[in-house]
Amino acid sequence: MTDKTSWRVDDEIELRIVQPNDDEALFKQVDATREQLEEYMPWAEDTKTIANERRFLEYCQKRIADKALWPVTILVNGEVAGMFDFHDFDHPNRHCSIGYWLGKEFQHNGVMTRTVEAAVKIGFDELKMHKINILAEVENLSSNAVAARSGFHLDGTLQDHIYSAGKFHNANIYSLVNGVEK
Repeated sequence: MTDKTSWRVDDEIELRIVQPNDDEALFKQVDATREQLEEYMPWAEDTKTIANERRFLEYCQKRIADKALWPVTILVNGEVAGMFDFHDFDHPNRHCSIGYWLGKEFQHNGVMTRTVEAAVKIGFDELKMHKINILAEVENLSSNAVAARSGFHLDGTLQDHIYSAGKFHNANIYSLVNGVEK
């Protein structure tokens, strides 16, 4: 997809293709933010150890090689803060979806909005996508706010679309099309 392995967002934030040795630092953030992540992210319940995180990062390496996933570690002032990814690639139709999470100590100061805006440019310019989607549980106000601040269009709400925290949740689907004014 691209030969680069890191991108500078601004003076504070860097995006770096995930590596298996990110396992301890990412797990530390997952563990510290577990209660919130388990509420909205079904995968968080299965990430109970550093070994779980390492297996996931090794899986990511295979998916990168298959051009099926573009996962990056978010670094804030050099410290691992969370992850962002492009997934569900439809290369013939040039669209994909994004997902993201941030450790609680890095939330509510614009890190994710700046990350999404920079990553979308990478998605359009370097990965050659035409359309990018975000799926956010309706109850996840922070994720919905990131989508709106980043200029995504709310396309609609999908009923009972995500199963997390032991029940089904409605999800908002947002999109951004390359070249369409925000």
